[in-house]
Amino acid sequence: MNKLKLFPKTFLYTIGIMSIIVLLVHGLMYVMLPSFYLDQKKEEGNTKADELVAMLEVTNDEQAIEIAEKYAIQHNVNITLGMNGEIYRYQGFTPIDIYFDPTIANDLVSNPHIKENQTSQAEMAESPQVILEKRVFKNKENLPIELYLILSIQPVGETKQVAFTLLPYSIAISFIISLIAAYIFSKLITRPIKNILRVTKEMESLKKDSFCIVESEDEIGMLAENINSLYDTLWHTIESLEQKINDISEVEKEKVEFLRAASHELKTPLTSLHILLENMKYNIGKYSNRDFYLGQAEELVMESTKMVQNILNTSKLQTVAKEEQKEEVSVNEVLLETIETYKILAKAKNIQLRLQIEETHLCYINKDALKKVISNLLSNAINYTDEGKRINIQIVDGCLSIENECTPLSQEVLTHIFKAFYRPDFSRNKKDGGTGLGLYIVKNILSHANINYSFTPSDLGMKFSIECKTDK
Repeated sequence: MNKLKLFPKTFLYTIGIMSIIVLLVHGLMYVMLPSFYLDQKKEEGNTKADELVAMLEVTNDEQAIEIAEKYAIQHNVNITLGMNGEIYRYQGFTPIDIYFDPTIANDLVSNPHIKENQTSQAEMAESPQVILEKRVFKNKENLPIELYLILSIQPVGETKQVAFTLLPYSIAISFIISLIAAYIFSKLITRPIKNILRVTKEMESLKKDSFCIVESEDEIGMLAENINSLYDTLWHTIESLEQKINDISEVEKEKVEFLRAASHELKTPLTSLHILLENMKYNIGKYSNRDFYLGQAEELVMESTKMVQNILNTSKLQTVAKEEQKEEVSVNEVLLETIETYKILAKAKNIQLRLQIEETHLCYINKDALKKVISNLLSNAINYTDEGKRINIQIVDGCLSIENECTPLSQEVLTHIFKAFYRPDFSRNKKDGGTGLGLYIVKNILSHANINYSFTPSDLGMKFSIECKTDK
């Protein structure tokens, strides 16, 4: 049985239970029918006798005779009245001769069954076919009346025989109905489970649009909903993992490109240092002036050290950017703190810093990271703005913008501007153009924080805009 599939197993269990119920019901009917039949007839005879007595108690002799005769015909009973020393018989079914013996009257009432055409009490007790009810009362003229009401019944044995004859047909019909009902029930029960089994097979092969049809709100329907929810969660997890893998691939790709660019940037000063030291070692030409070229060598070392430090900081930023603690920070507050440092540099180059803050804006980002972004942008703006020019800094309509007066960059330059160590042709001098990591760091911080930004030409020169993001 354990190896059977769900439908045949459910069908066999159902038909087995229904077969037991059919046999028990028919057995109980066969055993209890005669007894139930007799009890019902006794109750009917008692009720009719009481009803007739109630009618006769308010009549005189003549009326009693008329009522008894009509009642016998109407209700198919035999009635015997004893009034004024005379006996009146009214027969509603087969005539029965009844002889009343005062000595056995009480026994007759206590065992009220007589046989058709019986002539003795002994014969009456052998095969009962009628129910006898006796009443003694007085009419409205205060005359005593004896009432015997006889109710016909079918023989008990004959009733059992009829039931036994019909029993095989009844059982056969019940079995056929049970088979049909069991088949329909098994189909209805197993259909949603088969559907769930089919769909879970599809889910096993990761078919994306697979889902269980929920046809009910019972446990099977709840199971289908749970499977759908589980599969939906699984797909979200898979998509999230794929996105994370893509992000990791992008980070690794960026790291490779960054290290390649870093090695290229470091190679130039180190090569220059090597050539300088080697020429100084052999006192070649002008390099014999060691004091002068030792100063240049020191500058190359300091430059290389600064670049290595920037590379390490940028590499650390790539590693922890996504794990940094984010919080709601005031853009206004961070801007005002950071700008104080650059006011001196701007004043040294005679650059006007124009600040416009309309209202307080919050941004969901790490505070130190935001400070680094603003610091790099202000540093770039001051470095690439000529003396006597101006820089406009605004926080308007939820957007922080830093706009400096300069020659706008070409579209070709803008396509490379956020790459590591990239510097436009006009700023190849590291003293003027820096290391080329500023905008690369800004891009990484804002991208990891999912904050929109743009760097575009404007009427004044170039404008960097940051959208203040307050949600997680």
